Amino acid sequence: MHRRHLILSAPIAMGLGFLLPRRSAAFTLPETDTLSFSVFRKNDSPMGYHRLRFLRDGDRLIMEKEINLEVSLAFVTAYSYRHHNREVWQGGRLVEIETRTNDDGDDYWLRAKAGPDGLMVDGSGGSYVAPADIIPTSYWNSAITSATQLLDTQRGLIMDVRMEDKGAVMLETEAGTLRTRQHTINILTNPPGRTNQIDLWYDDTSQWVGLAFEAKGQKITYVMDSRAIPPEPAPQSAARL
Repeated sequence: MHRRHLILSAPIAMGLGFLLPRRSAAFTLPETDTLSFSVFRKNDSPMGYHRLRFLRDGDRLIMEKEINLEVSLAFVTAYSYRHHNREVWQGGRLVEIETRTNDDGDDYWLRAKAGPDGLMVDGSGGSYVAPADIIPTSYWNSAITSATQLLDTQRGLIMDVRMEDKGAVMLETEAGTLRTRQHTINILTNPPGRTNQIDLWYDDTSQWVGLAFEAKGQKITYVMDSRAIPPEPAPQSAARL
């Protein structure tokens, strides 16, 4: 099915007010506890999907994520990307995370757990203690829009960032057109190599509803699905810390 451009219009008049969470004082979660995006390159060439599931365990919130991307040219796989992520949040902070990534044949991993001095990180990017309030690059948590540092969930590196509030825009999804606020992440240190800028969109309840960036001269866009599809179970090696 042909997809139109992600953004439908220029910024609209400021009228969203404060972005208030829908179901929690800390986080905004989808009503179905699942969230899924179809991923496209060059605006309308299907590339794969990005899916999340949210679970509650007492006072803990667990997020499980799966990304599956592939580019085929003349029936040959030119690029593939697989990523699994499991996060545990408590008291508004990340207390555990484990990820596994295969980026076109390059393997990465990350494990981290809250400790007395911060988040104890071990992974492809080395071992160190990150700030206790660090936010990972999984994008669903709208607190990312006020961050100055982010934890790269693929490489396990800390990235210094500068956030820009681009104002209110109308955004197209499979479910219809949404009033949203656009934010841009400018990556200042340890950029991932393919891009140093990422655009994010959140609706008027602070739920994540869109993403876009350019990589190797191609525009990559996330379009939120009208029917959320939960991720597949993570491989056993990435199922738990």
